[in-house]
Amino acid sequence: MRIDLHTHTTASDGVLTPTELVERAAREQVDVVGVTDHDTVTGVAEAQSAGEPLGVRVVAGIELTSRHDGRAVHVLGYFLDPLDEDLRRVLDAMQAERLDRVKRMVRRLNELGYELTLDEVLRYATGAIVARPHVARALVARGYIGAVRDAFTPELIGDGGRADVSRTPITPREAVDVIAAAGGAPVIAHPGLAHHLGTHQPIPDALIDELAARGLRGLEVDHPDHDLQTRDRLRRLASRLGLVVTGGSDFHGETPRPIGYCTTTDESLASLEAPA
Repeated sequence: MRIDLHTHTTASDGVLTPTELVERAAREQVDVVGVTDHDTVTGVAEAQSAGEPLGVRVVAGIELTSRHDGRAVHVLGYFLDPLDEDLRRVLDAMQAERLDRVKRMVRRLNELGYELTLDEVLRYATGAIVARPHVARALVARGYIGAVRDAFTPELIGDGGRADVSRTPITPREAVDVIAAAGGAPVIAHPGLAHHLGTHQPIPDALIDELAARGLRGLEVDHPDHDLQTRDRLRRLASRLGLVVTGGSDFHGETPRPIGYCTTTDESLASLEAPA
């Protein structure tokens, strides 16, 4: 099977609806898709309904945003219960915090001379989440930058940038705990970099060691922004810690990298689905 366990929809910062994402997967002959929107599970049910008649299996997933020592740590969760009440409470708080952050980010951009309104940003946020890529798309529409990636710089909204606003997200330990409590399998997303559009700082091995002892189930080794050397290093680390190796395209719909650009093996999928 072709298995892509890292994709995003309009429920967070992707450009395709959950139905469109699954239809794209079917056209690209991807058999299994993990719908892993940022800090929301609202796209899962639609994707699963769309996938059934197309023969595409949709894994209920999420990508939780956490922070450790000033750097982002994204934690993927697979096979979790989207209706879990504790998970929902955490996500509601995260969504409110995200909206407040974007409001303050727009104000900072205004102070820097960029004419932008919150309504312009929200035009691109059609799901439960409003995030930095929506700000970037509004900047592109205004003609200030040429592409979404161009916004993630020290001048604009890259981590620590002039218009960036710090967040107070959950810790990686909390992210692992929340996913596990909802019946899911926690996996560190792109551990070779902090953010696929930001600074490429690897997640410290010491933190991964600690999370593995806490219930972490896997590492996303095969990611488009991991070079071969990084993948080899992470594969050895996963082997040492007994973690499942996963892969995914991190598909948002704005890059030439298609769904299925990086994949997960059948054996890894079965290991994640098995009880811990």
